[in-house]
Amino acid sequence: MNSTTSPEVKRDEVPLVVRSVVAPALPYNEYKQPLRRDFFHSCAYCTMSEAEAQAIRFTIDHYEPRGSRPDLENVYDNLMWACDECNRRKGNRTPPAKAREDGLRFFRPDTDVYTEHFHRDGSTLISDTNTGWYSLEALDLNREALCRLRDLRMRLTECDAAVTAGILAISHFPIDRLPHHIRGPAIRAIQQLKDARNHTIDAIEEVLRDHAKSPYLDDDPAAPERGADRARKLKQAEALYPGLDWRAPRKTPSAKSAVG
Repeated sequence: MNSTTSPEVKRDEVPLVVRSVVAPALPYNEYKQPLRRDFFHSCAYCTMSEAEAQAIRFTIDHYEPRGSRPDLENVYDNLMWACDECNRRKGNRTPPAKAREDGLRFFRPDTDVYTEHFHRDGSTLISDTNTGWYSLEALDLNREALCRLRDLRMRLTECDAAVTAGILAISHFPIDRLPHHIRGPAIRAIQQLKDARNHTIDAIEEVLRDHAKSPYLDDDPAAPERGADRARKLKQAEALYPGLDWRAPRKTPSAKSAVG
């Protein structure tokens, strides 16, 4: 998501989010619009976009919960744009310092490189670090809706790549090798294919919007079993640091406050 990446730096080697310079010390709710823009209207944790979410609400999340770090409540760098599903699962979790030293913390798209912590096996997200593991388990990043979304994205990407490859092969064909009487029709046909590709890109975006709506409203029959498994794994991780709190004190938000 970093539009300033130089040609020498691959996009998957830099953080996904680059933050804007904003006025300091505003009430955090006033940062909503620049936050949405900086996060490309997508969830900081599961990457689902607002357009893909449709019925799922997006909210401002405090990376460090307000209950444990009230001094960061209105600090822009502590704010994340998150879907309600991830925000609800994250809640007031705040791993203790000792656990963070071992990498057990939430992934941050504004400072962490995504591909260093995760990779995909088909539509399933696999963690490569303790940070990736903790984020995946605590936020349930392999919930059914997200797996469906990754599968859809993958199929659409493959479709676009195939169309592009075919058009490039045709457009690079040496027209001067064709008989003179069919050069004109061939040039027009190639242009029509290029136009068709542009229409295909628009159609893919529309398909993504259409298909992103219903999956999140469907039931997730495996959720209870997966939830119990996640709870067991997280409890095992927390047991390695006895006597330390893993949740911030709950702070009752005002009526105008967002979740997070």
